[in-house]
Parts: sequence; C-alpha cells; structure tokens
Amino acid sequence: MHTQIAQISHTVASAGDPAGLGLALAVAAELHPPVTRAPEVASAARGTARRTAKARAHRRTVRG
Repeated sequence: MHTQIAQISHTVASAGDPAGLGLALAVAAELHPPVTRAPEVASAARGTARRTAKARAHRRTVRG
C-alpha cells in the first residue's frame, strides 16, 4: 500500500505572488478533490443544532 511521490509542474498565473496562494490552492485541489457528503450524513449534521422549546424552558438560573 505504498504510493510513489509524483513530481508535477503547476502552471498557475499567480504563482509569483508573495504568499503563493494561487499555487497552494491548485496543489490542494489536485491532492484533495471535492467530495459530496452522503445525504444521511449531511441531514444529520443539520439536525444536531436544533433545540426544542421544551429544552429551552428548563434552563436553570445561575446564582452566585
């Protein structure tokens, strides 16, 4: 399960900028192509942030 390192030359117009942001984004896009999440995973992430009215009503006050 060993992979060899491949040398790739990138031709990005903004490769000469001081931060090299354009080149970094081009390399990151090649290494990690965008992947869409599975529908059940995406819907579960949205549901965790919801709070019900009943859960909000039972907050306790802090006395100090």
